[in-house]
Amino acid sequence: MGEALVVTRLAIILVIAIALAYLFSLYLRTNGLFFPEKFPKGMWDVDRYSIAPQDVNFTASDGVKLHGWLFRSPKAGAPLMLFCHGNAGNITERAPVAEEFAKRGVSMLVFDWRGYGKSEGVAKENALYDDALTAYDFASKINPDIVIYGESLGAPYAAWAAKNRRARCAIIDSSFPSLLAVGNAHYFPLGYFAPRAMRTADWLNDANIPVLVMHGKRDDVVPFAVGMKLYDSLRARKELLVSEKAGHSEIEAFEPQRYYDAVTRFIDSARSSPTLPPRSR
Repeated sequence: MGEALVVTRLAIILVIAIALAYLFSLYLRTNGLFFPEKFPKGMWDVDRYSIAPQDVNFTASDGVKLHGWLFRSPKAGAPLMLFCHGNAGNITERAPVAEEFAKRGVSMLVFDWRGYGKSEGVAKENALYDDALTAYDFASKINPDIVIYGESLGAPYAAWAAKNRRARCAIIDSSFPSLLAVGNAHYFPLGYFAPRAMRTADWLNDANIPVLVMHGKRDDVVPFAVGMKLYDSLRARKELLVSEKAGHSEIEAFEPQRYYDAVTRFIDSARSSPTLPPRSR
C-alpha cells in the first residue's frame, strides 16, 4: 500500500512538472520571441544613403499594412533579395547592408514584420508566415528573380516562403534547423513542446534550392553547434561560411569583405531562370 502511494505521488509530481514546463514554453513563445522597435526608433533619414531607398507598403491577407524599403541596384539584370530580418530592431538597422548589396549588383527589399518599424499590428509567431508570403508576392511583382535571405529568427519564415514560392537561392544567417533544436539548446527539454514549429531545415529541403548557411563561432544566441545541425540537415546544394570572430548575425560587421563577396558570389552561382512561375498557393 505504501509503495502504491509513493508511485501515485511521484506520478502527480511528474504531471505537474510537465504541465508547468509546457506553460513556461508557451510563455516563452508568446513573450520571448519578438523584440520590435516601432517608429520613430531607428535611423529613418533616407538622405544618409548614396542609394536612397524607396518607401513601399503592402497589405497582408488579414488587412495589416506592412512597410519596407526597396534598394534598387543600378546594375542591369540585378536579382532582388527579400530580406527577412531577425527578432529585434527594425529595417533601419539592416539598411546599410541593403545599400551595400545594391552597390554590388543585388537589389534588396527589406521589410518590417507586423509590429516593427512603420508596419501595423502586433508580432505573433503564426502571423509572420503570412507576412513573409505577402512580402514575397509584392517583391515578385517588382522582379521575379528572387533571392530569399533569412536572418536569425527570420530564417524559418524565409524558408516557409521558399517552400511555398520560387526563389533562385536562400541565404541563412545565424539560424537554426527548428524551434525544437534551438529551444533545447537553451531550455532543455522545453524544445520538445514545439516539435513541428519553425522547421527551417525541413522547409528548405522542400524548396530544394541552393542554400548558403552562415554562422559565427562566438554566437551566444543561436549556438554554433545548432547552426551546424541546420547545415548538416540540408539535402540540396549547400555552402557554408563560418566566422571565427563573429557573434550573432555579426559576420558583416567583423568580416565585411568576406561576407559580401561570399553572398554575391553564391547568388551569382545559383543563377536560374527568373521566368519560373510561382509555386501554387
